[in-house]
Amino acid sequence: MSALFAGRAEEAVGRLVRLTEDGHHAAHPTIAILAAPDTAEAAVQAGQRATAEEQARLLRRWAERSNAPWAVSAMHLVHALLASRADAEKQFQLALDVPGAQSRPFAYARTRLLYGEWLRRARRRTDARAQLAEAAETFRRLDAAPLLARTRAEQELAGQQPRRDSAPDRDAATVLTAQESRVVRLAAEGLTNREIGAQLLISPRTVGYHLANVFPKLGIVSRADLARIDFGDGLRLMD
Repeated sequence: MSALFAGRAEEAVGRLVRLTEDGHHAAHPTIAILAAPDTAEAAVQAGQRATAEEQARLLRRWAERSNAPWAVSAMHLVHALLASRADAEKQFQLALDVPGAQSRPFAYARTRLLYGEWLRRARRRTDARAQLAEAAETFRRLDAAPLLARTRAEQELAGQQPRRDSAPDRDAATVLTAQESRVVRLAAEGLTNREIGAQLLISPRTVGYHLANVFPKLGIVSRADLARIDFGDGLRLMD
């Protein structure tokens, strides 16, 4: 999930699919079902449609058997990700309208985010803003930093000014940990996550995790915004 939220879809689907392989320490039918929505989303992003369709069938069987709100909502969401343009919106709306779906606010906000992304790509920016604003508010409340950063980036693409809790601290050194400061300095130099990890002796996934935490702290949404940071005295965010 960390890889998925950081945009590393191929890594995410590789790790998630292994949960269903015989001999894996976590392999269990229940685990496979719980992981199916994440696996399907990662597979769609990675262009692995057959894997996503397999997850959709797994979810459908469980949703029909259990009628659990989360499973029914997730089933519609995955169908939306796989559907043609004509049917996708119907599936997104069905996912959001499942009675009881809102009792899982994190999953519900993820559905809003994916729907908002779809609407924005369909050039329906006004409708996209409404979904993205709701998703951002939930992610902010839950302190889900990686998805909040992703939602804010989408809001800007949709022409919406993301809500900021407060003006960003002008002295970034006061809000970043020592490791975050090291990571952000190297990222600003243009190093990849793998290159940063090699220098700091941490995994590329951990680098992605740190960057996902750093962006909201600095009030930025992408690596391009790192050019605004002054690394002279105290690591300051420039106007």
